[in-house]
Amino acid sequence: MFGADGEDWQNCLRNRLAWLKTLLKSSIYACPGNLVGVYPGKSEIFFVELLRGGDGWRIGRQAEEQWQKPSEFREMVKLLSERTGLRLAREGWEETALSVCLPEKECFCHLLDISSEIPLPEQKTAAYWEMDRFLHDCGLSQEMVSCTCVSLPEEDGLMEAVALEKEKAAFMQAAFKERGCALQGIYPETPVLVECAPSAGGWKIGTKLIAGPKGEEMAAPAEQRRSVYAAAALAGLGGAGWPDNLLEGSHEKNTWNYEGMGKLAAALMVSVAVAWLGIDMGSLYLAARESDDARQQLAEVEPARQAMNAHRRMAAAAEAKEMRLSRLTENSRPLDSLLIHLGTVTVEGAWLTEVDCTEEKVMHIRGKAVDYSALGEFLGAFEKDREFFTSVPVLEESRQQEGLVEFRLKMEMGI
Repeated sequence: MFGADGEDWQNCLRNRLAWLKTLLKSSIYACPGNLVGVYPGKSEIFFVELLRGGDGWRIGRQAEEQWQKPSEFREMVKLLSERTGLRLAREGWEETALSVCLPEKECFCHLLDISSEIPLPEQKTAAYWEMDRFLHDCGLSQEMVSCTCVSLPEEDGLMEAVALEKEKAAFMQAAFKERGCALQGIYPETPVLVECAPSAGGWKIGTKLIAGPKGEEMAAPAEQRRSVYAAAALAGLGGAGWPDNLLEGSHEKNTWNYEGMGKLAAALMVSVAVAWLGIDMGSLYLAARESDDARQQLAEVEPARQAMNAHRRMAAAAEAKEMRLSRLTENSRPLDSLLIHLGTVTVEGAWLTEVDCTEEKVMHIRGKAVDYSALGEFLGAFEKDREFFTSVPVLEESRQQEGLVEFRLKMEMGI
């Protein structure tokens, strides 16, 4: 799996993580503003301005300063700092941070064969150990130098370790400070310069395209590249394989980026609010689904519920009727008992045709007899039964009809 420009996925992932780290750091700490990259050539000193804007970096103005480069390091540094101070004042760059691309011959360089199969941090660690032996042969130690290493482009397994004596770096920083220049970076001239090249839209630095003047519009692009490289390295635009800053203690104290912190806090608050809203919307959706399911279940059992309610109403009505009947009959004599008593009253020649108990505690009896003598015996039988009948029967009506005596009796019943 490969990323941009043939990088394998591991290097691509490291670059993404490095970009994220830079983004977070720039949100918390105030990042450096505009930068000026400096390269001391043989006959000219090249300057390039790197401008920081809201949408990233871009190449600004360029300048050249004529000189005759001294061969001795300290003389070269003194003259370089003097000419740089004058150029900064002339261009209005007095407060601008500086980064110098130091010629390779001013450093200790050593090629190392390191396996490219191991991760880049481990490659650098192995290179430092190998460089320690090389420095020992040169009469130096790790404590006396600032050391960095880079992978050689298009050279699989080869790395270049570069060391600069700390005494030289300190002298160089002091010389620039004396001239009022804010020297914040020293980067050695290494093969990664090929990753800093002019293009049609500006300059391509690593995998990034930095807007600015076209390469052919800049003076001496081959050497101007080194000043662009110095500024880009200090700005952190290079990849993970670019060299480290050789200026000891070069990282200035970070100041709080209140605007960036405010934006980061606002972004976090918005993220939390969106997440909380998403959780609420999810809960609301689940509650709506559960409500729909409950309504569907209620709709399915609605017929059974209605049938149950109807059954309950019918049962309640039957129970009410039963209670009313019970109240009506709790003090009454059973009908079968009355019929038994009427059945015991038998007289030959007389019989009953109708019994009417519609009046409370009163009974009307209709019947027929063969003659009035049989009717009298029938009345006498009722007079003997005082359990049901509390008074003697009263003959309400009698008449002869077709040879028979039709009669109607009235009696009061005992309750």
